[in-house]
Formats: sequence, structure tokens, C-alpha cells
Amino acid sequence: MPDEFEQGPSEAAVAGKLQSIQDLGPADFVLTPVGVAKPDWMVTRFPVPMEEYRELTEQANQSEPQALTAADDPELVEDESVGEASGVAVAQLEVPEDGQHAAQPVGLAPIADVSFRGTPQTAFRPPDCTTAVGINDVLVAVNVDLAGYRKDGSLRFRWPSMTALFSQVLPPGAGLFDPKLAYDHYAGRWLVVVAARRETPAGSWIMIAASQGQDAAGPYWVWALNAMVDGSNPSNNWADYPMLGFDTQAVYISTNQFQIGGGFSYAKLRILNKTELYSGAPLRWWDFWNLHNPDNSLAFTVQPAMHFRGLGGNPPAYLTNALWPSGNSLTLWELGNPIGFWTGGAPQLARFAVNCRAYDLPPDAEQPNTATRVETNDSRLLSAMYQYAGGVQRLWTTHTTKISWQGDPAARSALQWYEIDVLNRAVVQQGAFGATGYYYYFPVVQTDISRNAYLCFSRSNAGEFASLRFTGRRVGDAASTLQGSALVKAGESAYTGGRWGDYFGHGRDGGDASRVWLYGEFADARNTWGTWVTSARF
Repeated sequence: MPDEFEQGPSEAAVAGKLQSIQDLGPADFVLTPVGVAKPDWMVTRFPVPMEEYRELTEQANQSEPQALTAADDPELVEDESVGEASGVAVAQLEVPEDGQHAAQPVGLAPIADVSFRGTPQTAFRPPDCTTAVGINDVLVAVNVDLAGYRKDGSLRFRWPSMTALFSQVLPPGAGLFDPKLAYDHYAGRWLVVVAARRETPAGSWIMIAASQGQDAAGPYWVWALNAMVDGSNPSNNWADYPMLGFDTQAVYISTNQFQIGGGFSYAKLRILNKTELYSGAPLRWWDFWNLHNPDNSLAFTVQPAMHFRGLGGNPPAYLTNALWPSGNSLTLWELGNPIGFWTGGAPQLARFAVNCRAYDLPPDAEQPNTATRVETNDSRLLSAMYQYAGGVQRLWTTHTTKISWQGDPAARSALQWYEIDVLNRAVVQQGAFGATGYYYYFPVVQTDISRNAYLCFSRSNAGEFASLRFTGRRVGDAASTLQGSALVKAGESAYTGGRWGDYFGHGRDGGDASRVWLYGEFADARNTWGTWVTSARF
């Protein structure tokens, strides 16, 4: 499909090197640079100029007749008395009746069985929370801090920074940002992905580390992949917002590509063969770039799914994205023959429009004691996960949207979530979730082996500091509904640092598939951000 996207292999291999936290000396733990200043040529992170984006955010604060209403999808009324989950052991939380669905049976919200403080504020805003969970360890990262915890919440190890992890391959003068983590349950391996940039000469890389075994502390193979080439073709674009997915065959990294000193160019997908990656071999890749939606608009923030399916067979890999900044459909991408390049063929990428509820750019969120709002960013999808269980194949995804609840004079931000039947390329259930007078933002979604779903997000309003909460649904709950949310960590002060998110972390437990882990941000004391980790199960 040359008119819709371009594709090609890498020209030259990139060598990986071994790095372990045990290899570090005292010098690595002191005066280690955690990053460098943002280059002047990074002028936007949206597919429009910043001036246009600010105008759009002003419009988002206005409640409009065509905005979503509770009549389209009834509001879930939530109890404000749920207590904070503090310490490690957390009691089962009560769930109030849903005022809009009182005639239906109300189940229990997920139980938070372990809960502990994550990384406190670093030099970066926002933190970009991400997590991965193996058999014994919980790996968490923010910009650009990387730490491993035992499942009781005790700290097992902490890298001095991701700069130390990638020190052997990080190009001189480059700084790191936007981390993503994954635990590949098929192979028992840990993946660390983070973007790198350099002011002069301008440079952009995707850094990737793959563990040699099941130990999250290492050793790791590490690589620096040139992000300024499409396949083997040089470009004048740098990579932003890397998103990470995997399945039985390959690892998938998507990026938004921006011109050096200019605006958005296109979204790109890079495919890595796990056979090369997990053996520490020189890496080759296959790229798809210049991705367009079925309506021929440019795709933005394409989310590769983390795939949970049996080891049998090699069905397509899936990716998805929302239209920007608004729409009533999602783009579903099907990637066939993902490692075809390595076997004498070529990967095949197809796209499909999937109709869904309308969504729009969300307003920024109010908070107490300040006129400064918490930035909710835009309507890009924030996570994607695919599950094949019990003969059912589903793709789950979620994002933040604008909504006008009936009787509420102001537009709010709310969560919007979708369960997609990938075989029929159709949404089978979906919903908006929020409450009158409140702002909900930055949701992520994960499922357990029984197809129960869990969502984690932030919430605030004029009387509530930005807090971290979670909700979910049992597989047998009424279609298109979520249960009442519960508090994970209450906000403690106004946050005037502006940017929030840019995303939260989620992962299925690598040692207990009935349990998921969630990692997100709350407003900590004295105008700082804090992070909190919780595990949940039904």
C-alpha cells in the first residue's frame, strides 16, 4: 500500500553489548547525568503547532451541545468515602451501588492486595510511569529512574539512572526520555525501551535493553537504534513517545516522528526479531512509516499491543490508534508475517476503521488552591493489550476524552474504554467513565487470565488534589459498565508543574496471571509529583 505507508528493512546491523548493575562501580552511582536539556529543535509533541494546540485546549473547556452526555452512556456515581490504600496490606474496599444501574447486581471492585510508594519526583516533569512484573520482581521506571521491587514492596535494587544501563552504547551528548518496560512472559525476559536525543549534531535513537534471563537486575544486552532512518533511508525526523508491544515472535516499537525544528511528519512502527534480540546478536529491523488512517488522515500515537495468547500458532499482531484530535472510529492495524524479513519474505500491514463512541480533546483538570490546571494532554490512546483466552480474541484500549454530563455546566475529562473483537473488527463493548464535577484522566487498561479488566487513572476537581484511583469489571458484569472506583493514593497538594502523565504503567503478573499491577502518578506534597504501585485482583 505505497499511498498509505512505506516500508523497508534496516541497512546495517547494530551490535549489542552486555551491561549489568553488578558491573557498575562507585563512579556510576555519583554525579551520573540523568539527561540533558531539551534540544531547541523539539518544538512540539502534538501533530499540530503548539499555538494551534493551545487554541484547541481552550475550546475543550467549553461545554457544547454536541459533547457526549450521560444519556448516551449513563454516569457511574461513586462513593467519596473510600479510604486511602496506605502501607503494604490493603483491606477489601467497599463499592457503592451504581445509581444508574441499581436494578443490576453490583460486584466487588478489584481488591488492592499490595500497595507501596514508587519513585518520588526526579528532575523530569512529567514522570512517564511504566512497569513490568515477572515471577518475583516488579520493575518500575520514570524519567529516567529504573528500580526493582520485591512483590512485598521492598526495594531490591535501583540503577543510578538509565544512563548507567545504556552507558556502553549511548551516543556522546545524548540524553534519555520516555521510558517503557515490558516482561515477555513467553520467554521470561525483561525489556527496557527509552528514547534518546542530542542537540548538536542533531540525533535521535531508540535505546533497547533485553535481559539475558529472568533476573530484572541484569545482565542485559543493550543497543542504540538509529531513529532518524526509515528502514535504511535517512530522514530529518526525530522519534518521540516510543510505545512498546510484543508477541510470540517479535517486539514492536512505535514512535511519533517529528521534523528537526519542525512539526509532525508521521507515525512509524519498528519490528525487532526476538531471536536476535534475546541472543544478543546484531539487530536488524523492519520499519513501516508514513502511516495513514483509513480516512487518509495521518495516524498519530499508534499503540502496539502487549499480546497474551497461547504458544500455538502465529496469528496477526495487533496495533490501534485514535483519530486526532477527535472522531467516532479507531484504526485497527493487523500485522501479518511479522518476522517475514528474517525468513525471506516481508511483513504485511493492513488497516481497518472500527466504529466507536465519539471522543474529543479533553479539557485540563481543575484542582484546589490554584487556577493552574493539570494538563490532560489529548485523546491519543494510552495503552493496548490483546488477549486470546477461552476461544475469545479481544483487544482492549483506553484514552481520555471530553464529556458533558447531564446537568453539569462545565465540560469535563473522562475515561473512555473499548473492547474490540479483532476477528469481526468491531467494538463489542465500550463506555465513558467519570462523575459530575470531576476530571478523570490518563487511564490504562489490563486484563487478567479470566478476562476481568482493570483500569488505573488520575482524578481531581476544585476540591480534590490529583489522586490515583483504579476500577475494573468482571467478565460477567453488565456490558459496557465499570464498577465504582477506589482510591489508591490521595493527592496532597496543588500541582502547578503543568504536564501530567504522559502515561501510566500496567502489567499482568508474570508469576500469577490472576493478578495485575498498576503504576501511576499523584500530586505529592509541596507541589511535586509522586508515584504509587498497587496490585489488584478480583
